[in-house]
Amino acid sequence: MEISAQQVGTKLTVELSDVSDTSKIVEIVEGCASGACACSTDEFQKVENIAIVPGESSVLLNVEVLPGETIDQSCITECFSPVAE
Repeated sequence: MEISAQQVGTKLTVELSDVSDTSKIVEIVEGCASGACACSTDEFQKVENIAIVPGESSVLLNVEVLPGETIDQSCITECFSPVAE
């Protein structure tokens, strides 16, 4: 699985490609959106809204970040690393 992320202002776009189990990715993101992250981070507290766009072997996340906040992109990779293995 490949992960790319870019934040411009309050818009964070995360693209996950070559995903073998898109439903697992969606499950992880929905958990974080509800405050039950599988990984040990509190970055989800900086998120206002997440739109999940699953594809056949990809997932696109359109994240609205709270004003003045920046998401630590290393945490994004950490949260999805168990699925990537």
